[in-house]
Amino acid sequence: MNIKEESFCGSKINFPIIINFKVICNSTFPDVVNRTHIGIAIEDCGLSYDEISVSESKKQNYLSYTVHLNIKDEKQMQTLYTRIKEIPGFVMAV
Repeated sequence: MNIKEESFCGSKINFPIIINFKVICNSTFPDVVNRTHIGIAIEDCGLSYDEISVSESKKQNYLSYTVHLNIKDEKQMQTLYTRIKEIPGFVMAV
């Protein structure tokens, strides 16, 4: 495996990296719609995933989705962030 350290959003990251990627959406759209949008964005970046877990905020204003991903390089990470930000109801991703 070829590990390469790259900068992403001001942080040094060793790629490839396996992460729990979290996407937070407001509750404008139902869970199934958000999951579908997130899944399509992930697949558009050439990534695969097994499942997307969800938790709801205390006041039920937000839905937090977590998915386990293997990201190969900075370009793939940047593409993922770009696609995720286009999701209707998107609030933030970490």
